[in-house]
Amino acid sequence: MKIATERKRVRTETLRRREALISEERARLSQRIVNSALRWIQREGFDAVMLYLSMRSEVETTDLLEGLLNSGKQICAPVINTEQVKLTPRRIQNPNTELVRHRYGMLEPKDACPIFPTEHLQLIVVPGIAFDRKGYRLGYGKGFYDQFLTKCPHAIPIGLAYQIQVVEDTFPQAWDVPVQHIFTETGRIEI
Repeated sequence: MKIATERKRVRTETLRRREALISEERARLSQRIVNSALRWIQREGFDAVMLYLSMRSEVETTDLLEGLLNSGKQICAPVINTEQVKLTPRRIQNPNTELVRHRYGMLEPKDACPIFPTEHLQLIVVPGIAFDRKGYRLGYGKGFYDQFLTKCPHAIPIGLAYQIQVVEDTFPQAWDVPVQHIFTETGRIEI
């Protein structure tokens, strides 16, 4: 019970800090994070990337999506099935026409977008509320990404976060899957 209480506390406190960022500051920091991640992705030669589409106060990923598409990468984003607690990656080629709003608030690919084979994914950019320096993350508590990442052991998971989201401990559970890198406005944290 204590771990659940600590996870809730860290999630609440970190989300409060993240949401306190004014929109101009969030945009400025997001741009630095995205530029750093984009340079690294291109340098490392990843060609098949699954990317979360940002909502609310998350690190904004629109420019990362555009940058990856403009550099010829195969990009997909998750479609969320809330009943089955399942993510399905679908390919995006034109974000202006292929995205719809999910009831949770984020954009996701339309059903007409082709399902992207998980075995072809090389990199998965995951969202999070809090990250620790061991790579563990706290999301919104539904477990969508942890379940999905176990099905993609060959793909490298990375996180995007404002520095204020990096915490001492996320109190990980046995089923949590850590990211291998965290990109913040101050640089890349390699796990």
